[in-house]
Parts: sequence; structure tokens; C-alpha cells
Amino acid sequence: MIEKIMNLLAIQPSGNLDAVVRQVAEESLDDVSQLVAGRTNGMNFSEARGYLRARASKIVRRRTRIVLAKSPEFKPSELAKIAQLATERLVPLVIRQARVGVPELPTIRRAA
Repeated sequence: MIEKIMNLLAIQPSGNLDAVVRQVAEESLDDVSQLVAGRTNGMNFSEARGYLRARASKIVRRRTRIVLAKSPEFKPSELAKIAQLATERLVPLVIRQARVGVPELPTIRRAA
């Protein structure tokens, strides 16, 4: 999926770009998970994905700025591209962690 997005944005695949995107997504995972904890209950997959993209954008941009400040090979103009790719990588991780769209098994109660 990331490759398709990179093709749409006309970004040439680069090992360094993938590494930076992965780093930003992994560093943002805990903050985004805490931010949306319990708020995606009752949402279907599509609703949760859109909600997570919106809520994660500020955190991912902040984390991208920090990472780019440490990486001299990337220009500040690439911030938006990297943040978008990191958000696309992050959303499935948060959904998987929150188990959105996975129905809970009914609790079977037994008499004592």
C-alpha cells in the first residue's frame, strides 16, 4: 500500500525514506494509541481509519519534524510527504492494536 501511495506522490523509493517513515510511525504509535484509547469502540473499520488519520496528523507531523531535524539528507520541503506516508503506515498499526472491527465474543454466563 505504501508503494502505491509513493507512486501517486511521485516519490522514488529509497531505503532511507522507508526507514524514516517507519521510524516516525513507530515513535508516534504510543502517543496516538493513548489519544484514541476507547474512542473507536463501536466504529466500523472505515470510520475508525478516518478518525485515526485525523487525530494522528498533529502527532505525526511533530514527530516528523523531530526526525527530519536529525536527518540532514532530507529537506524540510519533504515534511508533508513523509508525514503522509508515516500516517498511512501508522493507522493500520493502531487499528490492529485497538482491535477495531473485530467483534467481541459474547460472554456466556453460567449459573453457580
